[in-house]
Amino acid sequence: MSLTSIIKGVQPEPFRLLIHGTEGIGKSTFSACAPDPIFIQTEDGLSQLDVPKFPLAESFDAVTDYLNDILNEKHDYQTVVIDSVDWLEKLAVQKVLEKHNDKTTLAEFDFGKGYAMLIPLFETIINLLNRLRRLRKMNVILIAHTRMEKVEDPNGSSYDQYAPRLDKRINGMMREWSDLILFASVEISRSTEKDGFKQRVIAKAVRDQSGNDRVLYLESTPAIVAKSRYPLPAKMPLDGASFFVTLWETIYGKQQ
Repeated sequence: MSLTSIIKGVQPEPFRLLIHGTEGIGKSTFSACAPDPIFIQTEDGLSQLDVPKFPLAESFDAVTDYLNDILNEKHDYQTVVIDSVDWLEKLAVQKVLEKHNDKTTLAEFDFGKGYAMLIPLFETIINLLNRLRRLRKMNVILIAHTRMEKVEDPNGSSYDQYAPRLDKRINGMMREWSDLILFASVEISRSTEKDGFKQRVIAKAVRDQSGNDRVLYLESTPAIVAKSRYPLPAKMPLDGASFFVTLWETIYGKQQ
């Protein structure tokens, strides 16, 4: 190794995107707008979406088999979508319990050892996804449902935050690995009005010029988990067609 191996300048690479949000917000439809996607479905919910997809994965090993098929077989797909990563976690739990058939839940393992067994399984998934990005130049999208989590702030009081519905260990791994974490939601405006001697809060959806009231948040706040390693706006419409054009131009430039 020498100074001649130093890399300079921006190095465009396929994106790693995690999107989370409530059921029915449009995460799968959004992901279907990515460049030439192929879906690995770990939950049964894509029957009405006309996209290339593998049969429903009923085991963790089926998912790794599908990823190996994409890695090793000839194809023109540019994006692999796992829908969803929280149901993939359920398959990982199932695999651990099948190996330790004297247990019925991970909570029965002492000292959190059951949950720790999920880590090497997800390391296998990340390794396969990294190989797809490096060897096949494929983008990755991970879809997750969301849940409200209690965050204990050492500098102040605790607060609730929308986060991917994953075990904290897996959550940390996937959040660190991803280039983008998008939170999909309906945009709500709140106002107050007097009701006698009291005030009540009025909440209503905020719609853009096209009538869309769904948005993507790309910047983390105390209320939501989100992030972006790219120079993108903190909030964008939940419109897959326009989002992926913008993302592609941000990574590779408009000439691509």
